[in-house]
Amino acid sequence: MKKALTVVVAVMLAGLAQPSASLTAALLATPAAGTVKVTIHYTGKGKVDASHKVWVWLFDTPNIGPGAMPIDQVSIDKNDTDAVFQGVATEKVYVAAAFDESGSMMGDAPPPTGTPIGILGVNGAPSAIASGAKDAAVLTFNDTLRMP
Repeated sequence: MKKALTVVVAVMLAGLAQPSASLTAALLATPAAGTVKVTIHYTGKGKVDASHKVWVWLFDTPNIGPGAMPIDQVSIDKNDTDAVFQGVATEKVYVAAAFDESGSMMGDAPPPTGTPIGILGVNGAPSAIASGAKDAAVLTFNDTLRMP
């Protein structure tokens, strides 16, 4: 009887342990957070400095436009430097930038109408970059494309 009870308890514990093993495997399958680096090269007429920053946003969707919410943002105050995003958990991201030519952007709202903007992409379509890539992506933009 004692052996039978021990076997029943062992089977019950094994049954309880199984879901947590699956849960652990699911947690381990989650992609690790990575770093995203984007070299910003603004070629417009303004000078990037502490008063006229370039704001850079990461999105988890290529649908960058009204209503799209960035997953992270940084600003840089020197041209041809890297915008670095740490701990990016999304596997692929899309990048947009804006030059603050008026010196009034605070990063708490979309760029004002008429602001020079750039989107990392090919032929006008946003291109994804992988989180954790070793090399920095390069986003070059000027004053041609402006916020509607």
